[in-house]
Amino acid sequence: MSSRSASSSDQRSYHEADRDADHHIDADVDASARFDANQVPVEVLVKHLLHAKQSLSSINLVLRAHELATNARQMHEESVVLGAQAAFLRRGIQEQTRVLHLVRKMMTRAYDLGRRDFKKLIVELDRANSLLEETMATLRNTRVDSSFRPLGEEPKCLMDFVDEKTVDGMRNALKESIKELQARTLLPTDP
Repeated sequence: MSSRSASSSDQRSYHEADRDADHHIDADVDASARFDANQVPVEVLVKHLLHAKQSLSSINLVLRAHELATNARQMHEESVVLGAQAAFLRRGIQEQTRVLHLVRKMMTRAYDLGRRDFKKLIVELDRANSLLEETMATLRNTRVDSSFRPLGEEPKCLMDFVDEKTVDGMRNALKESIKELQARTLLPTDP
């Protein structure tokens, strides 16, 4: 008998023994009180031993799976916390952006109002300058009566009693200040 035929006959005998053992086990389940360990074939015991050994060798996989599940749960919890924090930050940033838009809008309004007021002020200063020029012209044209002057003094006008340099200096300083303010705030110069 060759080794090939011996191994196939061994396999058949194992299968037959396994079927017989399964038949015996089923019969023994019904009559569990009559179970006798000596009646179990060695092939069935070897089969159970191999299954037990496979189960024990897979314990590392079970432990690794448990570790992976624990890590996955922890990572999920962390992602939920980070998601909540990100949502909170997003809402805060949106609120700050809204506040900044309102501030910009209010600053633009204040700038526009200031510009209008500045233009009104320039118009008022121009009007005041015109009145000053008229007043100075009137003072130049108004002669002081000789009865109010000492004898022998040359004729004078009321403008001779005004410090014209101070008035011109104040007017020039005001013009320079306006030009500087217009340059700094990029206000258009009015003709």
